[in-house]
Amino acid sequence: MNMIRIILLNALALIPSALANPGWPEYSWDTVPVYIHFGDNEGLTDEEIQFVATHSDFVSLEKGHGAKTHGSTEKGIEHDAVRLKEVNPELKVIYYWNTFLDYPMFAAHEVYASHPEWWLKTLDGSLDKKSGKMKRYDLSNAEVREWWTDEVSKAVNGGSCDGVFADAFPQIASPANIKLWGKQKYDAIQEGLIETLKLTREKIGPENIILYNGIRNTDTLKFGMQYLDYADAATIEHFDQFHSRSKESIALDISNTIEAGKKGKIVVMKAWPGFNFTESEISDIPYEELLAKARENITFPLACFLVAAQPHAYFCYTWGYRENHGSLDWYEEFDKPLGPPKRDAVRNGWEYSRSFEHADVWVDLETKRAEISWR
Repeated sequence: MNMIRIILLNALALIPSALANPGWPEYSWDTVPVYIHFGDNEGLTDEEIQFVATHSDFVSLEKGHGAKTHGSTEKGIEHDAVRLKEVNPELKVIYYWNTFLDYPMFAAHEVYASHPEWWLKTLDGSLDKKSGKMKRYDLSNAEVREWWTDEVSKAVNGGSCDGVFADAFPQIASPANIKLWGKQKYDAIQEGLIETLKLTREKIGPENIILYNGIRNTDTLKFGMQYLDYADAATIEHFDQFHSRSKESIALDISNTIEAGKKGKIVVMKAWPGFNFTESEISDIPYEELLAKARENITFPLACFLVAAQPHAYFCYTWGYRENHGSLDWYEEFDKPLGPPKRDAVRNGWEYSRSFEHADVWVDLETKRAEISWR
């Protein structure tokens, strides 16, 4: 009877996979499902195209990608999306488009610059700029939403991309913005963000991917799950890094990954090797030493991912967002046979354990120790 119950539970666990959107990347438990996310201002070499296209079916190209070579991010991403799909026609390439910040490396920046009535302002009437430099989008303005979603449509319907990576949701929703904008404006922008997602879906259709960034759990912010009904996918961007390193934050990230997966959503866990590109301490360390450290530190974040992963969960592991942050390197763990999970993880306090067809996983969030026994 117990064996029948386990078989039924395993079958139920695979239902989200069977019902997956046909526009999503094909999912497999054969090995660790890897998502690649980075940008290279020069664009990709032929060798890099081969690497990316043969190591993942799910890729996002970041802001600034190819802009130095092709004149804009839009042209750079389109150019390399075409090349990637020539090598791997099944590859899903996602277009980076910030939902809040006016980055100058996009041609669309010139359009936004020509519409001062679109620029977000603070309560005193001054421009709201990040670090006093970068203008922000006022999503309470319907014209801004039309323009923003038209840019997504150009990349998807008029180009070779399969969806959008909508960045910066936590920055938009931060309660600290109420002091800047006032409560009425703050609420209007939050509503505008939802309307932006709805309009994006309307323009790119049901099969293309809306991936938002993201789900965030810190000591003061528990955020991001409210957008799942309007999107296909969510990123947990700061897993065990920045302000999300406590055992409580990690446990919430694991719980959110499970919950979103059970709802049939794609979840990307952006994991880090214990250090990140913003730290001045690593600036003088040779690349090969950083890569060796990343290889040494992969077990804990990967174990956390494995205890949480549902169908359509992906693991992303670098120390930043550019080509020189480990984005074009590989790890032996990604080539080991994994197989489907036998059941969901068992939690005991701060410890989790889970078995796959070819691996047993154990992790302790309190001590940040982990073991993956590959069979």
